[in-house]
Amino acid sequence: MKQVLIASPISEKFNAFLIEKNYELIHYINKNECSFINNELIVGIITSNKLILNKTEIEKYPNLKWIGRIGSGMEIIDVAYCNQKNIQCESSPNGIANSVAEHITGMLLSLNKNIHTSFEEIKNKQWSREPNRGFELENQTIGIIGYGNTGSAFAKKMAVFTNSILVYDKNKTGFSNDFIREVSLEELKEKATVLSFHLPLNEETKHYYNDEFLLSMKNQHVLINSSRGPIANTSTILKGLQNEKIIGACLDVLEEEKNIHEILQTSDNLIEQLLKYNVLITPHIAGYSHNATEKMSQELMDKIRF
Repeated sequence: MKQVLIASPISEKFNAFLIEKNYELIHYINKNECSFINNELIVGIITSNKLILNKTEIEKYPNLKWIGRIGSGMEIIDVAYCNQKNIQCESSPNGIANSVAEHITGMLLSLNKNIHTSFEEIKNKQWSREPNRGFELENQTIGIIGYGNTGSAFAKKMAVFTNSILVYDKNKTGFSNDFIREVSLEELKEKATVLSFHLPLNEETKHYYNDEFLLSMKNQHVLINSSRGPIANTSTILKGLQNEKIIGACLDVLEEEKNIHEILQTSDNLIEQLLKYNVLITPHIAGYSHNATEKMSQELMDKIRF
């Protein structure tokens, strides 16, 4: 009997597909409750952030043939080691692209138009118009760093609102079109009033947005991060808000996520300090839609050699 270890939600269609392929599905709960798993029978793993597959973890499964990553970002898998062992590794970044783009567009609109704050005031029986006067995206210059699946999807959403969209991607060129313009990082820093990151997390991109980057931004700007928390240094974000170089932030990810439950229980924690300013934070759900689960599942079904 060949088995697949399921450590992430998948679609019913994907579930049925695997059963039709004569796989037995073993659902991973956590490290403390996996003694029932026969590691030698596992030939495939479907994972997300719930199960980190470093070399030590991968070595537990001697007959592993493939790994499917629900979502984007392969930093949770030792891909180099998998390549050595001829283990196929696939992710599903296209499946979450539209969901992420819609989510951060909604966050940005809510931030600019004070939708979230005015709604809370209404719940508290306040009807306040002038303090909630907003800003339109039409006159903003959107700066996007990273033109992969989510970066390009976000650019398409922004093209509805403004014709000033600048994109920088270190590894891509020649992608300018009717609604975006490829620029250098220096030009983006000079002109952007909205800055959105769409980068994988690695040694080069960790704390990409740091004190030096903040100082190099010419304009006051809204910061958006929906990629990985450590890409934007939280202390830098707070510093930028305090000195008003950052006039707002839309954060679906935080570098403190690993210990977020403990942090939120402490008094005057860093997250509470951020929320004293014009900041929207969501719990890493930008790509977490019902539709995205269907799309990511289909993407893996199309890619993996079962």
